[in-house]
Order: sequence, then structure tokens, then C-alpha cells
Amino acid sequence: MNMLPKTDILGVGVTAASEDKILEFILNNLNKPKGKRDKIVIFTPNPEQISAASSDPQLKNLLNQAQIALPDGVGVAIGARILGKPIYARITGIDFMKSLVKSISKEPVNTGYFGGQPHVAERASQCLAKMYPGLRVKYASDTYDKEKMMHFDIDILFVGLGFPKQEEWIVANKSKIPASVIMAVGGSLDFLSGKIPRAPKLMQKIGLEWAFRLALQPQRFFRQLRIWHFGGLILSEALGNHLKRIKNQESRIKS
Repeated sequence: MNMLPKTDILGVGVTAASEDKILEFILNNLNKPKGKRDKIVIFTPNPEQISAASSDPQLKNLLNQAQIALPDGVGVAIGARILGKPIYARITGIDFMKSLVKSISKEPVNTGYFGGQPHVAERASQCLAKMYPGLRVKYASDTYDKEKMMHFDIDILFVGLGFPKQEEWIVANKSKIPASVIMAVGGSLDFLSGKIPRAPKLMQKIGLEWAFRLALQPQRFFRQLRIWHFGGLILSEALGNHLKRIKNQESRIKS
């Protein structure tokens, strides 16, 4: 399987490609006969997730099992720039999900939606079907029904169980379900269903969606501290890299 390039951000591989290139990679795979398709797992590592993985080898290994890891969060893009890594724009999970659905809405591609609170997956799929007429929705439920997924021969499955439960579920079940593309979408089903309002466009554009969601859900406060931890880790690594360069330059001068 030809892979899109990844770059290392604090030990987590993040896909270093534009949204258009990633979509092209997925669509090319879906255009193959079913028996010849590769299994593509998509995760959306953000600063909170990468921070947690920095001190948890099992979590880090879990995130690194994705074929595609979207830089979900402005902090990831900024951190990459500070470290001189080839990621220059964030790709949010919900926006990529909508772009992917739009791209296949006129194609014979069956989609499935799993997770969230009762009826959230159904409402989210209905909203997407209204946005993109022609979209094939074959499965939408907050419970896992393997037989139903097999019956409808799901091509793309969106899983919204929250981090890290959804990533663990995907890795454990990817070989048991027919989907060629499986994407962890976190709270995207909540946003699409209307259960939770999304931040205003301006806040989305400047990367402050996390602040808007924190205002709506104050219980997320301690989770959001991970963002500051992530920033500290990035600055620490950048400083360490700078000191290494100075040391290497001094060694070359002495030699």
C-alpha cells in the first residue's frame, strides 16, 4: 500500500499532505474493485490527543496505526511550523468529513455512521443527506450491528465514540467490518445533528473553536489544559533541537 507522507510531532505521525491530496488518495482507493481495496483508517490527532500520547506509549502506538492522521487543530499546525515540520494548515475532522461525503455523494459508495447519544447518528446522517443529495446512507446507529453493516456492504464508516474509545474500537474491529475507509470523527456527529452548536465562522477561522466549546461545556476545562501542555512540549523540543545544532556547529569548528 502506497502511503501518504507523515511527519513526526512529539512521537505521533501526522499526515503531511493537503486536503485535496488526501481526498484524492481515498477516492482512488474507493475506485478500485472491492477485493483490491486497501483498508484506510483515519484519525484526527489534535494537541490534546498528542499531549496525552506523549506520556502514554500505548496511546501513542494506537494513534500511529492510522494510515491517515489529520492535523486537527491550529496548535498542531503552529507546533509543526515551530519544529520546522512540513505541516502548514490544520484539517479539522468535521470539515474533512463533509468534504469526503460531498466527494462521494454522487458515487455508488455506501456510508455508515456509528456512535454518539441515541438518535444522534441518525440525525447527523439525515443532515448530511440533505446537504449532499444522492448520498447513500445505509447505516446510522449509536449501537454496533455487524450483520447489518455486512448486509449493506458499507464502504465508509464514520465512528463517533470520543477519544480514545473510538480509536480503540476501530483498531479492534477494522478487520471485522466491510468498510474500506473508517474514520474517527469525535464530536462531529453531535455538531452535524445540531445537538451541539458549532463555533461561529470567525472563531473557526482563527482556531478558537476549542474556546467556544469550552464555554458551552465547562466540564472540558481540565481536558483543555492539555493544550498548554502540548505547547510546552513543542517549545521544549524546539529548544532542545536548537541547542543540538549549536553543539554540532561547535564540534565541526573544533574538528
